[in-house]
Amino acid sequence: MKAALFSATLVVLMAVVVQCQNPNFQQLMKQCMDETKMTEAELKEFMTGGMKSTTNENLKCYTKCLMEKQGHMVNGQFNADALLNTLRNVPQMKDKMDEITSGVNACKDLKGTNDCDTAFKITMCLKEHKTMGPHPGAH
Repeated sequence: MKAALFSATLVVLMAVVVQCQNPNFQQLMKQCMDETKMTEAELKEFMTGGMKSTTNENLKCYTKCLMEKQGHMVNGQFNADALLNTLRNVPQMKDKMDEITSGVNACKDLKGTNDCDTAFKITMCLKEHKTMGPHPGAH
């Protein structure tokens, strides 16, 4: 399912980790797409635009939905400890926890105009942090 790839990239390691550890991740994605009226076409358009195109509220709320269902956002607050605890259980992340913690700490206090915007800003910050995802041109 192409949406799985886009969504995993969209929520950076948060989704990748949960996808590895949670066999129901595809179901979470579908639930969030249904709840936020997000379409696979919209996700594709955002990803093919290098994740820099103008975003709509559906996309931002989709990000928030996934973060909430993973326990990484609760009542509009980013739960950095929950994300770090999840990542600590991933073998390939164990030797990078200092760098990852630095990235999470750099992004954790960002606030948007609403909960959806906050989730999106944090996600984009994590994506931009060099230790939280593929380096530019590594596609």
